[in-house]
Amino acid sequence: MLRQQIRRIVPASLRPHLGALRRRVVAHPLRVRAQRRRLLADPALTARQRELLSRVSDRIHFRDGMYAGDGESYFRAGLSAVECVDEVLARRAPRELRSVLDLPCGYGRELRFFVLRFPGAAFTACDIQPGAVDFCAREFGARPAYSRTSFDELTFDEEFDLVWCGSLVTHLDAGATLELLRLFARHLAPGGLAVFTTNGDYVARLMRDEGATYDLPPDYAAAITDSYARTGHGYHDYPRGQGYFDFHPEGRGYGVSVTSPAWVRAQAAAGGLEEVYFKERGWASHQDVFAFVRRA
Repeated sequence: MLRQQIRRIVPASLRPHLGALRRRVVAHPLRVRAQRRRLLADPALTARQRELLSRVSDRIHFRDGMYAGDGESYFRAGLSAVECVDEVLARRAPRELRSVLDLPCGYGRELRFFVLRFPGAAFTACDIQPGAVDFCAREFGARPAYSRTSFDELTFDEEFDLVWCGSLVTHLDAGATLELLRLFARHLAPGGLAVFTTNGDYVARLMRDEGATYDLPPDYAAAITDSYARTGHGYHDYPRGQGYFDFHPEGRGYGVSVTSPAWVRAQAAAGGLEEVYFKERGWASHQDVFAFVRRA
């Protein structure tokens, strides 16, 4: 209500500046540090989680769309990502973890934990947002790589022992998903692992039965669940003009997808990948987690 009143009063030319100021205040290091301290007091944290959290950077960029003022949820997502990767590595680890790709890195929600968990690895931070990549390079020592709207046009000059891809397939249509899986196959080192997350049946149920829309108009969400029920895959673009969702100036689709495990497996096989791990709702008790290796 207050924000709507401000929008009516403040001239449109000043709104971006006020919005940036508000985000800077919300992401102030003292505020974030206090939120981290509250999470550290949670008795449910494991000793390893508490140790990582005690050392992790509390510098959150004011443009980080994954931080909406709730530092505890922000840090829990990073801790859960480490837990996902640790589970995969416990079952099928590469010979040596030397090179890691974080795609999309965003402003380092997960990367800030990974650099602590795997201090001997070299990290590449890749995203469609140049400012996010630059922040990760500056703050976490990652090699910067700027993504493309077509993953078939994105290349790296190395292969990776581990790729972490948190909540990207969740925003891609079918064609872009297949391009992304082909990218993994091209750039995985022998024995390397691509660990990525998807919206699965849990999200479909939330959308269908509980009215969750994931920032979409209700009729868009209904179209996704209808398609999912028929084909195992549903997707719809975000409406244009939704701020940080407008990552693709050329108009390439970016929205919300819901994918069944069977659909993902079929696409991965077509992209040259072999499944080695799956856990329903494995990331933050919400998104499904897969791990694939390059098919021999």
